[in-house]
Amino acid sequence: MPQQSVYGGYAEGKADAAAARTGDEDRTDAVGEGLAAIAYALLDVAAAIRENTEARQQ
Repeated sequence: MPQQSVYGGYAEGKADAAAARTGDEDRTDAVGEGLAAIAYALLDVAAAIRENTEARQQ
């Protein structure tokens, strides 16, 4: 099984943090954590594309 990337780990942690927030007062924090999870997931995808492109060019 492939090892999880650093960005993937960050994304998972942020998603877990967002899921743990409850109540009206934490809604803004949950949205922020969720957006951070998406950003880290996109960085992970970009890194995978970059690695794949470099490997194909060699």
